Amino acid sequence: MTVLAQAANDASESVTHDLTDNRVLEDFRIPFGKWVDQAVDWIVVNLEWLLAIIEWPFVYLNDILVEAILEPISWIWVVLFFFVIGTLIRNVQVGLFAAVSLTVCGLLGNNFWLETARTIGFIGVAVFLCVLIGIPLGVACGRVDAFWQVVRPVLDAMQVVHSFVYMLPFIYFWGIGTVSATMVTMVFALPPLIRLTNLGVRQVPADVVEASRAYGAPEWRVLFDVQIPLARPAIMTGINQTLLLAISMLGIAAIMGAGGLGRLLFNALSRQDVALGASAGLAFFLVAVVLDRISQTEASDKGSIFRRIRLAWAHRKDPEKLLVDETAEAPAESSESDNLEGAFAEVSQKERPWMLVSALGGVLAIVSVFLTWTIDAGFFSAHGRRADESLSGESFNGLAATGGSWFGYLTLAFGLMIVAAVATTRLAPGRGPRFFTTDGALISALALLVMMVCYLLASPVAGTSPGTGAGVYLALVGGLLATVGSLMWIRYAAHAPLHPLSLKIGWGRIIGGAIAALVIFIGAFSGWSFDERTDLVVTAETEAKIEELRQKAIENPADAGPIGAEISTLRAQLDITERKITDGVSGEGTRLGIWTLIAGLIGLATTLPASGLFGREEQRQWRWSTVTAGIGAGVAAAAFSWIFVQVRSADSNYVSGVGSFLTMIGGCMLAATALSVLSEFRRAKIYSDMDPSEESQSTSAADQPARKEQPVA
Repeated sequence: MTVLAQAANDASESVTHDLTDNRVLEDFRIPFGKWVDQAVDWIVVNLEWLLAIIEWPFVYLNDILVEAILEPISWIWVVLFFFVIGTLIRNVQVGLFAAVSLTVCGLLGNNFWLETARTIGFIGVAVFLCVLIGIPLGVACGRVDAFWQVVRPVLDAMQVVHSFVYMLPFIYFWGIGTVSATMVTMVFALPPLIRLTNLGVRQVPADVVEASRAYGAPEWRVLFDVQIPLARPAIMTGINQTLLLAISMLGIAAIMGAGGLGRLLFNALSRQDVALGASAGLAFFLVAVVLDRISQTEASDKGSIFRRIRLAWAHRKDPEKLLVDETAEAPAESSESDNLEGAFAEVSQKERPWMLVSALGGVLAIVSVFLTWTIDAGFFSAHGRRADESLSGESFNGLAATGGSWFGYLTLAFGLMIVAAVATTRLAPGRGPRFFTTDGALISALALLVMMVCYLLASPVAGTSPGTGAGVYLALVGGLLATVGSLMWIRYAAHAPLHPLSLKIGWGRIIGGAIAALVIFIGAFSGWSFDERTDLVVTAETEAKIEELRQKAIENPADAGPIGAEISTLRAQLDITERKITDGVSGEGTRLGIWTLIAGLIGLATTLPASGLFGREEQRQWRWSTVTAGIGAGVAAAAFSWIFVQVRSADSNYVSGVGSFLTMIGGCMLAATALSVLSEFRRAKIYSDMDPSEESQSTSAADQPARKEQPVA
């Protein structure tokens, strides 16, 4: 069967194709692309004013938030702002986490900080506009069924169609850049907010709405005083889902030319730059977690950021399933005994002297950082800075870059923590922050002791002879005193678990401790420093040859050009493997790796009694868990201090190695094995077994109520 097709180029010829021939499809092509191209051209020419109106809020908000505020302002103010916001919206812990995370993003480098600021601005603009549009639309959908029936298929289309499809029109109309990327992000992230707002409004009990109307409330008051306040949990969940989906679109935004950390990740992938990809990935992760935690409530603050983004993607079309059924999770009606008021156990006579010993150790640690730590040369700083190898007659305290540096900073922090724990427990037992108590004091004391022992046993740069000042020994004595005092204090402290501990041996904690020790072991034998300074990369033989070529150039000026090119080639051919890599156990380095490894193995041994292997007694497990956490924190502190001493003072071509990073991670993992037990223990409470009215009627000593200690409910 043949049909008459479209005319060929030569009008005198007609073309016929069999319907079974695929070429017949070419003869009957539908020019849909041409139609769209014509429509786009017409819109660009005739509706330029409308495109400019739509573009204006995106350009204006990006200019204000990013270019006028986030980029010019100092990073410290941004960090403080997020600390305040996190504290006010959530709590102090979230505020501190946000501040520390953004500080880490800044410490990756100025370029990373600028891209972090642009990422925050980009997400902020996208989410703000989504909220501005989505909540009113969601409210309208929840109150008007006909409007919801119209909006619902549009939302389905926005979620079903892949972003690569609808990103093209935005690029046609507004070009490559932040504006079109923000619009595409909004299209992808807006539907969950509208759906959840609609659901929240519809789930407001009808009897409550009718009661408000019966009392004469106008519709605007029914909306703002009844429906929106009761729909707030659903609306907040919608905002959080919009935020997560906006974060997940940063990669697409980078492809469309938007700046931010997504662009760094895209560049790293294009160039296969592992270092850039790792740093950008870390900053991306931290920014995502900070924004997620700030936008969440305590009840829904569950799961990792990766799981939450995965759930947001999986439930793009049915975000209602993400809502927490608060009625199902509501606790059962409390019993009469739960309503009894109790007082935290007062500090006993046995605790007080050991608390004073701990406080004295903390005070000594604080004082030590203001005394001399190094004399005549830098102890750790000289490894990375040539100028610190010989400083005859000079001395430096624990806070100076050439002195204790970050070892001194952490000594000060641990000392303050110990003193704060003692003061809080003494003045308001059980009512201060969680770790401002006996176990927090012991963790800080052990961390200080382990760090200072590693400091004293470390090796200086070969050929230098830095003197050790009195501040180091005073810090060591302070750590020892605080450790002894805290060990005795925790023995007499009135603490009890919130819930009974498991009667089974904690094999998972033992395995976790073993993995942590393995990581520390690998870190000890990995590179702790990478020295690429010219005097090490260029060997003596190479330097002699270069000098010989220079003399030839002086003797034969006519050959200076070719000789100069030969010198450049010789330098370019230097093998990068000639750089000096020092591990954590070699005598050429600090040998911090071997001492942190020994501490890690001791910490692994303490996980055995802490997990109940030698007895299931709860107090014993708690005390040993505290010891494990303290040793792990000390290992992490020693590695952390080494890293940031070099960050602070080292020459440009000297960097700390991955071994120190692995050791720091291993120390944190070791400390984390104890958190499950530590999180259960609180200052005990004293409860009365009798009703107050019965107690007032009792006159004999035998009738006095018995007293018993219970943990905080």
